[in-house]
Amino acid sequence: MKTKYFLIVIVGLVMVTFQMCAQKKLDNTFYVQNTLNSLKNWPQTALEKTKLLKTIGFDGLEGFGYKDFFELKNALDKEGLEMLVNYVTLNFETDGKLENTSANEINEMIKASAKGAIIYFYVQSNSYNDDKENGDKVVAVILRELSDCSASFGVKLCVYPHVSTYCETVAHSVKLAKMVDRKNYGAALNLCHLLKVEGSEGIDNKLKEFVPLLFAVNICGADGGDTKQFGWDRLIQPLGQGSFDTYRFVKSLRENGYTGPIGLQCYNLKGDAFETLTRSMEIWEGYKKRYAEER
Repeated sequence: MKTKYFLIVIVGLVMVTFQMCAQKKLDNTFYVQNTLNSLKNWPQTALEKTKLLKTIGFDGLEGFGYKDFFELKNALDKEGLEMLVNYVTLNFETDGKLENTSANEINEMIKASAKGAIIYFYVQSNSYNDDKENGDKVVAVILRELSDCSASFGVKLCVYPHVSTYCETVAHSVKLAKMVDRKNYGAALNLCHLLKVEGSEGIDNKLKEFVPLLFAVNICGADGGDTKQFGWDRLIQPLGQGSFDTYRFVKSLRENGYTGPIGLQCYNLKGDAFETLTRSMEIWEGYKKRYAEER
């Protein structure tokens, strides 16, 4: 009887250990933001860009609004990659409406996007930049209507925090998510803008608070320190460079339950496109291996 009980305990421990190991994966989809034009030899056509990223091993490329949306989506579909996110401008003023062309374009992109795709909005408003309390009420109605429209297509929405725009902080993006109050509406985080606007202090606590509502996250190499005072050359570096511990940031994301896509910020980077992106992918693979080996 004791032997049987002992075996049951051993089997139970083995199963728990196996489950813990199986869960220890950094398997977020990894895409590239559409901010690569400063890199040398970056291809010009959508299909060439897609083929290069596929060769290196990325899961997709960010869309950049309506202008080249269908060309890029078709190229990604052809190569088996994804437009995991789409960066779309959204302007609203005191009448509480978008321009007709803007609204029509957004609805077209929602209908054509793959199920599970994310549109994050770069929000601008001349009327409400200095009156966020009332502006939030106005834009929340717009975002709620768009969320209701996109729900039947399985498309997710959020606002992208960006310095010098209507929504500059992750906290503001999260606040809007709570106001919109839809399952397919969340928040976004870009590491370089977080460091520039909010600084590096208390990031772990912020992630604990924000992760449940985060749909999209972008990362890069960066320097740590008094980051609010740094220029973009120090806040946007190739992955693996800079004194800020980007791996620790990614680890904290995962351990707080973030399973969404992670994008690579490449704005104004120098160097050869293939070499820079290949090195970034090697760093990402190193993150995955390190995370899996940690206990």
